[in-house]
Amino acid sequence: MIKSSTEPKFAVLGTGNSGQTFAADIALKGFSVNLAEVPEFEFNLREIEKKGGIEISGETSNGFARLNMITTDLKEAIKGVDIIIIGGSAHAHEPFSKSLVEHFEDGQFILFTSNFGALRFHKWMKEAGISTRVTPVESMSLLYATRALQPGVVACIGIKNKLPVAALPASRTPEFLEKIGPIFPQFAAGENVWLTSINNLNPIVHPPMVLFNAGRIESTGGQGWNLYADGATESVAKVMLAMDEERMLLLDRLGTQGLAFKDSFENLYEKYSLGKQSLSETLRQSPIHGNPAFPAPSTVDTRYINEDLPFGLVPWSSIGRMWEIATPNIDSVIRIASTMLDTDFFADGLTVGDLGIQGMAPEEVRALIS
Repeated sequence: MIKSSTEPKFAVLGTGNSGQTFAADIALKGFSVNLAEVPEFEFNLREIEKKGGIEISGETSNGFARLNMITTDLKEAIKGVDIIIIGGSAHAHEPFSKSLVEHFEDGQFILFTSNFGALRFHKWMKEAGISTRVTPVESMSLLYATRALQPGVVACIGIKNKLPVAALPASRTPEFLEKIGPIFPQFAAGENVWLTSINNLNPIVHPPMVLFNAGRIESTGGQGWNLYADGATESVAKVMLAMDEERMLLLDRLGTQGLAFKDSFENLYEKYSLGKQSLSETLRQSPIHGNPAFPAPSTVDTRYINEDLPFGLVPWSSIGRMWEIATPNIDSVIRIASTMLDTDFFADGLTVGDLGIQGMAPEEVRALIS
C-alpha cells in the first residue's frame, strides 16, 4: 500500500471482538494504531501486551500485528491521532466518550458502530460545553463478522464489501472518507447519521430469532445448533419483515433512502451472495452467519437482546411515538423481551431525549444532521 506523508494515525478503544480486529487490521496495513481499554476491563489488554500484539486470520489482513501503544491511559491513547474508533458495544459509547471530553483535539474524528452514537455524542459534547472540533461518525454496522478466540487471537469470518458511513454533520463525511478510504475502501458515503442508525439491521434480525427460539436456547444452552441456520425459519422471517416495514417508515419521514432488510444481503455481502432467495433461505444458508464460530447463544440474556433492544428497537419506538408512526411489531418484540428478561426495556432504552431530538420536527432533525 502506498502511503502519503500525512497518513492517518488511529486509536482503538475497547478490546472485544471488534476492537481487536480493527487494531490488528489497521496495524497490518502499515498504519500507526494505539489500543486502549478502561482499567476495569484491562484483562484482555494485558494478555495482548504479554503476546506483544494480536494474531489475526481469515477474510482480512492475516498475520501478527504489533501495535504502536497498548494502554489504559485513554488520554495518552488519543493524543495526536486522527481517527478514534470505539471498538466496543453500544454500552461502551457513553463511558469512553465522557471520559475523553476534555482531551479531544481539533480535527479528530470518532467512529461509532451505529446505535445513535453520533447523535448521543453530539448531545454529550454540547452538555459538557466542549467546543473542540471533533466530529462523530457512524458506520451502519460493524465492518467485520469476527470472533476473538482468546485475547490477542482473532478470526475474521467475513467482511462487508460496502458499508455506509456518515459524519455529523454530513457535510464532513467526505473529509472523513478521504482520511480513512486508503485503509478501508469498503466505507462509502451514507446520506446522514439517520440512515446509519435506523438502517442498522441487527435489531431487526437478532431479537426475533432469540425470542422465538427461546425454548430451544434454554433447553440446549445453545449447543448443537446454529441460530441462523436453524432458527431463521419462514415464520420468524415474517416477523422480521413486518418490523422492517415499520423501520422503513422512520427513514421515509426524513426522506432518507434506506436499505430494506430483504435486499441487504446482496448489497452488503456481495462476495457471499446467494441470489434472490427468500429472506429465510438467505439467512439459513449464509456461509458467514451459519459458520460454527457463530453458535446459538447459551441464554436468552444475550447481546442480541440487551444491546439490540435498548440501543436499537427502543429508540425507534420512541421516535415513532414522537412522530405518530405506528410500530406495533417492534413494540411487541420489546414487550415480549421485557417479560422474558424481567427488564422494562422501554424504560431502560434510549429515548428521543437521549438522542437530543425531543420535540423536534423531521425537518429540524434533518437540518441538524446535514
